[in-house]
Amino acid sequence: MLREAREARNRARDLQHGADQAQIGYQHSIRQLHAAGGSLREIGDALELSYQRVHQIVDVAAGKGAVKERPADAGNQICSFCGVGTSEVSALVAGPGLFICSDCVGLATVVLASAEEAASRSTRFVSETRPGARCGFCGKQLRAVAGLVAAPDRAASGKLPRRHARRFPGVRICSECVTLCGEILAEWRA
Repeated sequence: MLREAREARNRARDLQHGADQAQIGYQHSIRQLHAAGGSLREIGDALELSYQRVHQIVDVAAGKGAVKERPADAGNQICSFCGVGTSEVSALVAGPGLFICSDCVGLATVVLASAEEAASRSTRFVSETRPGARCGFCGKQLRAVAGLVAAPDRAASGKLPRRHARRFPGVRICSECVTLCGEILAEWRA
């Protein structure tokens, strides 16, 4: 019975992770529709959403999207990749159980482009080459994406099963999620 309970817990975690990723993708698609020229009302009508809900999703600076400005009491939010807190970074992108700062998005982009290690004063990124390794944001394995980078000196985080964290220590992000985080940060800055 204990084994069944653990399996059910793991299935529930996987489903929640999938739901979180679907929500992020959905909101990103809505922001892309708006950036392409769709009005808030047109998007709302087409997706059967209220104008106000579309506005909340599109206006990430208001704190309703995936990127939030640093609230004064957010001292517990730190970048999962470098460990730097909100008082030292301009923005954090929230994922399912982890965060990535704008500096780490930049470092990950460099590693994905060059396939060579890159480091800052707070962390280092390397290309992940083990095929079973998964992205901490979306859960995709290396074989399903163009590239995967890891901050091997950081503890694994995200909503991935513990067995994965034991097999692949460190926190990871795939090329698709790096691109998405970069787009979210660009929208927030605009």
